[in-house]
Amino acid sequence: METLLQDIRFGFRQLMRQPGFAALAIISMALGIGANTSIFSLVDTVLLRPLAVKEPSQLVELYGTLHNGADWSLQSYPNYKDYCDRNTVLSGLSVYRLVVSSLTVNKSSQRVWGYLVSGNYFDVLGVKPMLGRAFLPEEDQTPDSHPVAVISYNCWQRRFGGDPAIVGKTVQFNSRPFTVIGVTPKGFIGTEVAYAPEMFIPVMMAKTIEPGSTWIDKRDSNNLFTVGRLKPGVSFAQAQVALETLTAKLAQDYPENVGFGIRLGKPGLFIPDIANSVFAFTGVLAAVGGLVLLLACVNLASLLLARATERRREIAVRLAIGASRQRLVRQLLTESLLISLSGGVAGVFLAAAINSAVRGIRLPSDITLLFDLRTDWRVLGFALLLSIATGILFSLIPALQSSKPQLVPALKDESSMGGFRRSRLRNFLVIAQVSLSLVLLISAGLIVRSLAAAQKMRPGFNPENAVALSFDVSLQGYNEERGRAFQKQVLEHARALPQIESAALTDNLPLGLNYNSSGIYIEGTEFTGASNLPIAIPIDSSPGYFDVMGIPLRGRDFRDDENKKENRVAIVNETFAKKFLNGQDPIGRRFNWHGPKDPFFEIVGTVPSGKYNSLGEDPKPAVYTPLYRDYTGLVRLIARTRADPRQVLSALRAEVQKLDPSISVFAAKTLKEHMGTSLFPARMAAIALGSFGVLALILAAVGIYGVMSHVVAGRTREIGLRMALGAQLSDVQKLILKQGMLLAAIGSACGLVIAFGGARMMKSLLYGVSTSDPITFTCVALLLLGIALLACWIPARRASRVEPMIALRAE
Repeated sequence: METLLQDIRFGFRQLMRQPGFAALAIISMALGIGANTSIFSLVDTVLLRPLAVKEPSQLVELYGTLHNGADWSLQSYPNYKDYCDRNTVLSGLSVYRLVVSSLTVNKSSQRVWGYLVSGNYFDVLGVKPMLGRAFLPEEDQTPDSHPVAVISYNCWQRRFGGDPAIVGKTVQFNSRPFTVIGVTPKGFIGTEVAYAPEMFIPVMMAKTIEPGSTWIDKRDSNNLFTVGRLKPGVSFAQAQVALETLTAKLAQDYPENVGFGIRLGKPGLFIPDIANSVFAFTGVLAAVGGLVLLLACVNLASLLLARATERRREIAVRLAIGASRQRLVRQLLTESLLISLSGGVAGVFLAAAINSAVRGIRLPSDITLLFDLRTDWRVLGFALLLSIATGILFSLIPALQSSKPQLVPALKDESSMGGFRRSRLRNFLVIAQVSLSLVLLISAGLIVRSLAAAQKMRPGFNPENAVALSFDVSLQGYNEERGRAFQKQVLEHARALPQIESAALTDNLPLGLNYNSSGIYIEGTEFTGASNLPIAIPIDSSPGYFDVMGIPLRGRDFRDDENKKENRVAIVNETFAKKFLNGQDPIGRRFNWHGPKDPFFEIVGTVPSGKYNSLGEDPKPAVYTPLYRDYTGLVRLIARTRADPRQVLSALRAEVQKLDPSISVFAAKTLKEHMGTSLFPARMAAIALGSFGVLALILAAVGIYGVMSHVVAGRTREIGLRMALGAQLSDVQKLILKQGMLLAAIGSACGLVIAFGGARMMKSLLYGVSTSDPITFTCVALLLLGIALLACWIPARRASRVEPMIALRAE
């Protein structure tokens, strides 16, 4: 122990003697460890941290499958009840559904997101409210008869000020009184890691929370998440087999279930598509973070090797007077560990700052998402292990090499002559450093270029001088008759405004990330079951929609009198005609949504295909039908303007409020701003990779500068001797620049080759930019070489100022 303390004290003294070296090394490690600690926080939050429920490992999510397992779906309420009653492998099964409601507190209405849940939801999860109680069995049996709610801890604090007497109080959801019966424990958000529901309401109250909904009685309405708890002793695989058998029996009992399968999963990331995207994103992020850490460690190794050149005489003297090589290696490793641990401490603070910034991210929607990135003991433990591991692994080779100098040349201090050429390992590390930096910078550059290209991409509509806002009359208790009348009034008032060129209503907007798909049956084709139908995107719109959106229409638009279920007309896009009609003219053809027994829609027009969920998607079939055929309380008002869009939005909001002040207007934005919703993932990727790219650039600059500075310091006598023999200042500068830039050029060439091959893995993340984009590759290479030139020039300039008498005295 005493020897270890001596090594620590000696290491601190050595680092204090060279504060420049210590600062460069610690900054390098802080950047690498900090970035990776923050990434671990994200991975821990999304994938590793147990859910705040009882024995989360025993929970399973039940997904439906279609098309022989090629597609997935949620579950219907009738199927859920059958699974509850007839399964033998689950001790409990519950459902939940994302909903939004209007919460009225003190005469003020706000949209809040939450869950409709089965009455046993909290029992299955093993969670007890911190205040009040959970739902009783009778509150989950009769539709629309028990208006009770459990609210979340955050909702209790934020909207009710933590009122200790909240249990038993009455609040209004969608203008109907509900009794608050409980408050969930702090930190409980259900089984999805990022969604933070504010209220939990019995699924039997669906008609109040979602007015006009009829899905609770329909076996083919698959819109419920289903989570169950395995019985003791039942494995995941056993449950899968047993539930597959039960699903096959349900298909025999109910025609709607033919072709419907089941797949078990782990709760936490909503749906398989999101889970796969999260796995891919965290994988890419971890890989990029690993490259940054590797770059930081290579930086540290390079600096240690360069410093070892300066300490060769010191180490040789210590070996000559009897110090053992083992003791020297331990001492050098101790110094390296001090650097990495100091970098780790600084990295934890950096990670905390990054986590705080991530927690502040707000999605371009009003849905309540929670990015709960913590700097807790798990994260601190990861940072400590990372600091120790990198400190030992990447300083071991420099320590071993430093501890075996050739004693006679080292004691005579002859090692500096030509030392740069002889240090092959150090040269390799510099080349690796530049290569890794270039790969990261090109990755970031491609994402940034892709984002710029996406913003210029034609989405299938004209976003210029157009605005949109949303309102939902069902949240204020409007029935269908009142709701239809109010929506038409809003549209008439909007069209009457002098700033408005045209206006329309729709149930959805393109690039909103929330279009669903439904099965399509073409008249005259073979029908093999609803689960085998090809799918298309359904869109409801009022007359004038295509004019407002700037979408050219061939055929005719909907008429104002086509507002009943009997008016079965539709407009389809070109992809619909290409995929389902072999490219034939669709006008006059007929189809329906379910099969040959249902009434058919007649196609009266066709429009070009656009982008519906994301700019990077492949062309998808889409079907437009009249908005007023099927009533929906939630609509989007869109308008093309003659004036400043921001002023028009204010005027439209005022018109809605004038007709009914209790109606909440939300998502009011220009269509250009709305397009930003689909670009949000790309923008986040650009910020993340761009940040890593900047870190890589800083590390490359620090590394090259540090190594070249130590090389110049180690060759001071040689440089002085050259100048004494007649070398000019420019000759000395060229010597150092040539040696440094040669390594940078080799590293850049290697990096370009690696990036060219690796960029193909990013193809799915890019819009309108090739993975071998010459502009990105060229600009990044020139930028890195420019930084390398600057990092080499400063030491080269210092080298040219060496006094020749230094060399003469040494010789």
